[in-house]
Amino acid sequence: MNRSALVQDWFFAPGGSEEVAIELAGLLPGADVYTTFMEPEFQPRLAGHRVHPWPIQRLLGPTRRYRSLLPIYPFWFQSLDLRAYDLVVSSSSAFAKAVRTRPDARHIAYIHAPMRYAWDLEGYLAGSSLSLPSRMAARTLRPLLRRWDVATSRRPDELIANSAAVADRIRRFWGRDSRVIHPPVDVEGVPLGTSDGGFLLVAARLLAYRRLDLAVSAANRLGRDLVIVGVGPELKRLQALAGPTVQFVGRVSRGALYDLMGRAHAYLVPGEEDFGMAPVEAMAAGTPVVAFAAGGALETVVDGVTGVFFDRPEIDSVVKAIDRVDGLARDREVIRAHAERFSRRVFRGRFHELLGLNDREG
Repeated sequence: MNRSALVQDWFFAPGGSEEVAIELAGLLPGADVYTTFMEPEFQPRLAGHRVHPWPIQRLLGPTRRYRSLLPIYPFWFQSLDLRAYDLVVSSSSAFAKAVRTRPDARHIAYIHAPMRYAWDLEGYLAGSSLSLPSRMAARTLRPLLRRWDVATSRRPDELIANSAAVADRIRRFWGRDSRVIHPPVDVEGVPLGTSDGGFLLVAARLLAYRRLDLAVSAANRLGRDLVIVGVGPELKRLQALAGPTVQFVGRVSRGALYDLMGRAHAYLVPGEEDFGMAPVEAMAAGTPVVAFAAGGALETVVDGVTGVFFDRPEIDSVVKAIDRVDGLARDREVIRAHAERFSRRVFRGRFHELLGLNDREG
């Protein structure tokens, strides 16, 4: 019997890469799961799989301080010996692709992005609350991380990119071709919204490169209600920037998030996303998206139909886009129909086809 394994960078908070990994686990019944840290909330969603966390988690327990350990992650993943498995699927935005497999095994790497710390460090640090010594250390390590990222990109047999934008980066940074399979969005599970609550919405990890400061500043200038769902290291900085119309609600249940999406006037994507699953969920609710015209948004948003773009990561540009979406002739059914192109059903079909090709080749 063929043995399979799934490798994921980490399971910290509900997010795109975690959702992809859980969906992949469902396509690999009985597969062993390897990761660094896993929060307890993910355990029930991986029932039927044996989870192998980083041994250090047994000492530290679930931790929110994972960023301080980032420098040693590469060593753990590249030392992870998975030669006992015939099929390995890694879900990687940084390290998971580096695992070792047998020469005759098949390693498929689903790439959310080439390592952002290596290739987009300045964007990652922009507006960040990291200390000056931490910034200097990151810049010092960048050449080493780039070399490591390129070297370990050779280990998978096949690369799957989560968007055309990521496929382009894989080609430029790693010199490899990849196949695009968009992430699985829970379109079927999102109720179609029926009312417009007038507020703007963002749901994301609060990280500097997501440019949530632009959303906050635009809401301040317009005096518009803005609801921000999510947690992360930028929370205090964003709270200090926010005016009285901005509300931070932290983590919410999936049902509560879908309710917010269905009632929002528009969903905001102020920074460049590799793909962006949450905006597609918002469109599944029939809610239009205001997005920076870059990255995955160019593949998921139809300007003037399912949302509007802004061209520059500046407050004035975001404000003008919000004004444009106010006049959008929105049709919830049309917006949702577009989102169905990125459903779980489509993802499963594409991945079954990918795995089926392996079966036919023997």
